[in-house]
Amino acid sequence: MAAKKPLRRIVGSPLTPTVLQELRAFDGFPPAASGFAPAGNWTHTYRVWTCHGYRESGNQNVGFLRIERVNGKSDGTFRLKADQQIVHVEGVLNTINAEIVCRNDPLASPVQWHLSSRFVGPEGKPRPHLDTEEHVRINGDTIEVTTKGRTFTRKGSSRLTADWCLFEAVQRLPLEKESHLAFDVLEGLSLLRADHRLSYRGTVTLTPANDMTLHGFYQLGHGALPYDYWLDERHRLVIAVTLSRAYILDEQAEEKAALTLRRERRRFELEKRAYERGKT
Repeated sequence: MAAKKPLRRIVGSPLTPTVLQELRAFDGFPPAASGFAPAGNWTHTYRVWTCHGYRESGNQNVGFLRIERVNGKSDGTFRLKADQQIVHVEGVLNTINAEIVCRNDPLASPVQWHLSSRFVGPEGKPRPHLDTEEHVRINGDTIEVTTKGRTFTRKGSSRLTADWCLFEAVQRLPLEKESHLAFDVLEGLSLLRADHRLSYRGTVTLTPANDMTLHGFYQLGHGALPYDYWLDERHRLVIAVTLSRAYILDEQAEEKAALTLRRERRRFELEKRAYERGKT
């Protein structure tokens, strides 16, 4: 008699905070730092979690995103430092580091930034042919990009923001139904997506283990997947969701990403050995 296949139930609904809680994507959030203010200096680290579409299997941590906000002096700007690591199939690791100078306006509009992207293969060896590095500045409605000793321009916008900038900007919005922003967004600090809107969507209460109220905003626009942002009563962004990917505030995000990396590289090594044995 054939063994029964494990039960696999389709999630079948968007990844709301309640659904994420049911899927055990989180069991709580770190307490807010004493004196936390959205317009102050802070560091938030998010665990990057993905859903394969089923409740019982295929859901995993795949990396982390750390965003640090540092206030400027008196020039009306602040800095965002973003560090992201994503573990891909076979333990290929992509690391992105960016430092962005932003205007202190509702959109956290980027003024200039430096971004680097690096790949390391499953054996732990760098893959420099995949590396990129850019120095970028905004000149009116034009984006000037310098890379590999060359400068070229891209189309910009007078109401420009970027996806990581929105992680900061949404925290400064009032938690009320009139809150909204209209903008054009640079996806990955690269691809311009026009006519986006961020609007307040209401509250959800997590119970029983996490008896807390979260305030939601949703982002819709051309050429990009929708985003949902969920803030706690202190205005901290604790969850951001786009399709099957969630960014979850977690002090242990980097350690959990390192565990995923070791597991994927170990799996790659075992499969490689099995393949080599099969050739002999």
